[in-house]
Amino acid sequence: METELKEILELIANLKDNGSNTAAQVREVLTKMTNYKAGGANGFEVATENVVTNDIQSYHYSFKGVENQCCNAYLMLKNNSGSETAVGGRFQLEISEEQYNLLRAFMPDWDEDKMALFYSVPLYANITQSAYRTITLYIQKEGSYFLLVIHTNLAPGEMISTSIAVNFKKFTVDNITGIKKDKVYMKAMDTIRTNVVR
Repeated sequence: METELKEILELIANLKDNGSNTAAQVREVLTKMTNYKAGGANGFEVATENVVTNDIQSYHYSFKGVENQCCNAYLMLKNNSGSETAVGGRFQLEISEEQYNLLRAFMPDWDEDKMALFYSVPLYANITQSAYRTITLYIQKEGSYFLLVIHTNLAPGEMISTSIAVNFKKFTVDNITGIKKDKVYMKAMDTIRTNVVR
């Protein structure tokens, strides 16, 4: 995107003020400007149509944003299981390849150093009774399936309804500046790998 913008700005700079520009020069600038998308500024939404309910869980999700720029999520998650041992806190939801690619810019996938996004949400409004619950988000590809995976530590009957900003930056040794890159990077990756439980 930066290369395209730079090229357009150079073409504009080469246009002369005295009116001796050819129609081809002006057309080239206008064509490139028309085809240019500032940072991929296309809006998107990845969502369920309604609340989905089964014996183990109820859920609704909506990820809304601008491609490659920002993404906000609304999540409604409920553990419907009646047993303490039933798994109601893991939501493994199939999404399309297109949806996977849209969300990939904002979340690590399963192969990215086993990284995930963690959120802590207070379950009750009364702070003296607050039981904090966590939400872990990641996406993964399994064979021909694309999955949005959400983990929570909801007890049977509990529900979380929350809105969060979703953002993730891939850290590389090259984009960590002003410090001993190799040691800091390796320590951060080791911490993430050690603390993520699948």
